[in-house]
Amino acid sequence: MSKNKFWNYAGLHFALLSWGAAGITSNLMTIPPAGIVIYRAFIATVALSIFNQIADAGRGTSIRDKIYMVLTGMMIGLHWWGFFTAIKVSTVSIALVCISSAPIFVAVLQPFIEKIPIKPSQIVLGVVSVIGIGSMFKFESQYQLGILIGLAAGAIDAVYSVMTSRTREGIANTYVTQMHMLGAFLVVFALYPMSGGSFHWLVLKANIDYFGVIFLGLVCSAVAMSLYVQSIKELSAFTATLSLNLEAVYGIALALMIFGEREYLSPGFYVGASLLVGSVVTDAVLRVRSQQPVVDAV
Repeated sequence: MSKNKFWNYAGLHFALLSWGAAGITSNLMTIPPAGIVIYRAFIATVALSIFNQIADAGRGTSIRDKIYMVLTGMMIGLHWWGFFTAIKVSTVSIALVCISSAPIFVAVLQPFIEKIPIKPSQIVLGVVSVIGIGSMFKFESQYQLGILIGLAAGAIDAVYSVMTSRTREGIANTYVTQMHMLGAFLVVFALYPMSGGSFHWLVLKANIDYFGVIFLGLVCSAVAMSLYVQSIKELSAFTATLSLNLEAVYGIALALMIFGEREYLSPGFYVGASLLVGSVVTDAVLRVRSQQPVVDAV
């Protein structure tokens, strides 16, 4: 293995590991999920804005493209809000498994958006996914609200992924990410008061809150997303697509080590989760083999 490929693999897995750790970090923080998203998106926007200013990235981007990227970023903001909320009302493991359903939602959405026929394999995988979700509902009925919110977050992530795939080529990835983070910040900051929440969380009190917003904003967003984009440019689509599923694996493993029995779930849940994640992996393999574009969900 060449040194360049080694560092690309290292960057890819660092990004996936940090995203898996994001759920654990949010579960330890005392501020509400919307506050976590607002701080995360704001810090990432500022950091990327400084970097892009120095790198002179984004110059010449049209107003139309900027608006589109901000609207796309609003989807990732809502996705994060749903993901962190699902963790608060259930467990890290449940939330991670549910958002991993995003590629299945992408498989459902793309035929309608791209006006292409739905393949029989996608129907079969969709049915298997529904069976897996049904199993999770049956065996972890006390967490049904968390499962529903997590699946909604996965569906929103699918919309974000499809919108991202339609972004005009030629725009620097770091600038695209900056606009996405700005959109995420704006939508949650605007909607949170309408949901009845107050902004008392603006004053961080616990040490874990200070650490959390910096870790999520800089490491998980600005750094990890940039490393991920860079690595998938150099590695095969097959490797990048299958590696995305490691986010849930890393996150669940870390949650079991840190939270112990709080994360232990029934065997029926893990059967359902295996069916769901297995459908996602199978769909990815089939797409790569048929040379269809695989949309990255972050």
